[in-house]
Amino acid sequence: GQSRCLLATDIGTAWDILNRLLAGAGIRSNRFVDDVLSNGCEVVDPTLVKEHAERLSDWTHAQVLDALHGLGEEDDAYHLECFQEDEQDLLDEFDKLVVFYREAAAQGLAVVHYAA
Repeated sequence: GQSRCLLATDIGTAWDILNRLLAGAGIRSNRFVDDVLSNGCEVVDPTLVKEHAERLSDWTHAQVLDALHGLGEEDDAYHLECFQEDEQDLLDEFDKLVVFYREAAAQGLAVVHYAA
């Protein structure tokens, strides 16, 4: 039979700012597929999934917030002001990303990242 999605998460509008703060951990991919829905998607192979899981596990909430505080208006990150006003919301999305990659790595899965 066809294989289906085994894990899923949605980090909502936090994907761009987490990508900036975490230097690509959890977002950087091996290849881009252009003709998927309207924005295309990123494919992260299982080896890079494991690397992302390791890199993400090295981050603490304090480090994420320090990186957030280091961003200025010139950084122009998507929804930056929202997360500066609600830091806990950003930490919640970060936690979801960490758990997702930990589970995907443990199962040896590839990841498809779609920015809606």
